[in-house]
Amino acid sequence: MSYQRERDQFMVRMTAEGLPYGTILTLLRQATTIQRLAELACSSEAADRDRIPCPAMPRINNHGIIRETGDPCLCDYDGQHHPIPRITLQDYYAEQRARKAVPEGWQVTTQGDPRGYTLRVIPPSYAERNAGRDRFNLDAIGVPARDSRLRF
Repeated sequence: MSYQRERDQFMVRMTAEGLPYGTILTLLRQATTIQRLAELACSSEAADRDRIPCPAMPRINNHGIIRETGDPCLCDYDGQHHPIPRITLQDYYAEQRARKAVPEGWQVTTQGDPRGYTLRVIPPSYAERNAGRDRFNLDAIGVPARDSRLRF
């Protein structure tokens, strides 16, 4: 199925669920971003080598005062923060933009496997359907992503 057709079907379905048009467009943009980042993370060694400090790592300002950032820890914290791939932080920010876009009662889930939908939304009407299921087996609606146009 073409992206345009899948996108149109997604828009119709989300509009029927009561999601505003602007939010639908934001989800489509973030799905493409998350898809591209997932493809890069899976197939690019350079993406793993480009590392930055963990965002939760305390910072020293110009006056020599150590301050906590309040950002989440994205490294495998074992008592000491470690550098993380920059692509992990970019993926986290894209996921947070998608979460902020949806109204209260809606859920957003992501997965790092680029072979399927990397971004999924769960409308409030699916709450009964998902009762008692674990987080890996939730019924959700996949957000279509454009072709990333990455070539290796």
